[in-house]
Order: sequence, then structure tokens, then C-alpha cells
Amino acid sequence: MTELKLDGIRLILSKFDDKVKLYTRHKNEVTVSFPELLTIDIPNGTVMDGEIIVSDPEGKPDFEAMMSRFQSKRKNLGIGTLTYAVFDVIQYKGESVTHLLLLDRKQLLNEIITKDTSLVTKVKYIEGNGTAFFDLIKQQALEGIVMKQKYSHGSVNLLLPAIRNNLRRNKTLLEHN
Repeated sequence: MTELKLDGIRLILSKFDDKVKLYTRHKNEVTVSFPELLTIDIPNGTVMDGEIIVSDPEGKPDFEAMMSRFQSKRKNLGIGTLTYAVFDVIQYKGESVTHLLLLDRKQLLNEIITKDTSLVTKVKYIEGNGTAFFDLIKQQALEGIVMKQKYSHGSVNLLLPAIRNNLRRNKTLLEHN
């Protein structure tokens, strides 16, 4: 399974008690930085893994614009188009789903996010033709590709103890490290 590697900031998005929270891979809560995502329509008890990107006028991820947006105190909503691109689901309706095969979690994402929008989208993948896909990515001067085992059980390393502790009052987020 091959996906486009996005040039943005990896974020965990969680929703508990009708409140959306966002965390970086460095355990920092950054919810206030992305107010557009506070009304995302997903079930309570859902935790997703994805990349937040800002697109340039051609629709390509623009890392410099993303960093400008992320570091701005004003949270300038006029810098490019902000998109949360989801590539995995970690928890659904309060239950860990990391024991499921990656392919099954991708199918679950289709149920959680029924319609891709400019604000929230699922990362698309292809099966086979990885070399041809990589050549296309290079031609477009994009970040790269990520190859994954579709029948693997995902080991989610990004969901860090600080995030788990913050959500513990709702339920244990993961049963394993």
C-alpha cells in the first residue's frame, strides 16, 4: 500500500465529550492553533492520526506556509487552505482499533469520514505500482511516498503517554504502548 507523504505537521485529533483536541508528536496540545477543526463531525471517543497541511495556490502542500500558520500568534486563517489529512484511526467510539489490520482501519476511516472536504480528507492509497507512483511524485516535486503493509497490525507510536493521561478520564486510549 503506497500513500503520498504530505509536507505538513503530524497531528493526533481526538474527540471526547464533544470536544476536539489536537496534539503534536512532541506531546503538545495545539488545539487553539487550528480553530477550524473544532467542529469536525466525528463520533465521540474517536482518535485519528493525520497530517495538517496548508496548500499553495496550485494545491500542493506548502510547508513554509504551514509553519507560518502554526507559529503565528494571530492564527491567520487567510494563509492558504488548511486541511487535516487523516491516514489512520486509533480509537473509535471509545474502543482501541489498533488491533485491526491497517486495511480494515482504512475502511473504518471511510465510515468515520464519509465525505472528503477541503478541511478534512482521508489520505488516498494505491496498491501496487509503487515505482510508477514515486516517479509521478518526483515529477510534481512533492515530498515523497510512504509504503505500508496493508495486512499489518498497526503499532501506533505517536500516541504518547501525555495524550493518554489527558484522556484517561474518558477511557484508556490504548491497551499497549
